[in-house]
Formats: sequence, structure tokens, C-alpha cells
Amino acid sequence: MYKIIFVTKRKPGLTLGQYLEHYRTTHFQLAIKMPGLVSYRQMPIRHEGPWSDQAPDYDAVSEYVFDSDEAAEASWASAEGQAIQEDTGKFIDWPSVIYLPVSLAQEWIRP
Repeated sequence: MYKIIFVTKRKPGLTLGQYLEHYRTTHFQLAIKMPGLVSYRQMPIRHEGPWSDQAPDYDAVSEYVFDSDEAAEASWASAEGQAIQEDTGKFIDWPSVIYLPVSLAQEWIRP
């Protein structure tokens, strides 16, 4: 498995509500159309409640999972991949994006 994690924040001028609405609707629908995508998760960062005072100055974490590096590269190069990259520029502050290609070291799921 090949995972790519993006830590993102909204473009200046957008409210958190505007950002999350676009992220959860338009961006989600574009992402799930990417060829070769095994799974996709959207994880908005909590800005209220326990530990929210420790939250970084970011708004969401997205996780894209592919079967391989090659599958990920082909997906991002596809028309669908280009569409999601174009959409990202509409509501995400590109210069602040943290990009993390990661491998799964261990996983434990409570039985």
C-alpha cells in the first residue's frame, strides 16, 4: 500500500465553514473518482473541545491510499487527478500544504 497524507488549511479569506463545505462535498466527489484509489479519508481538525487548544494552525488531514507508487503516479497524472489538483487551488492554501508519503509500519485494531 502507498499512502499520501496532506495536511491543509484554507485559503485566506475563506471561513472555516466555507472551507469545510467545499472539502466535504465538491472535493470529496472529485477525489473518489481518481482511478486506482483504494481509499480516501477526510479528517477535519477539531478547533473546539478537548485538546483543541493544542491543534495546529491547519484545518484538515486527507489520506489517499493506492496499491503502489506507480498507481498513485498514474492516478495523479490522470484527468481525474488533474481535476482534483485544480480544485485544491480553489480553497486550499497551497504554499502551506504539508505532504507526507507514508508507509504503514504497524496497525492494531481492537477486536
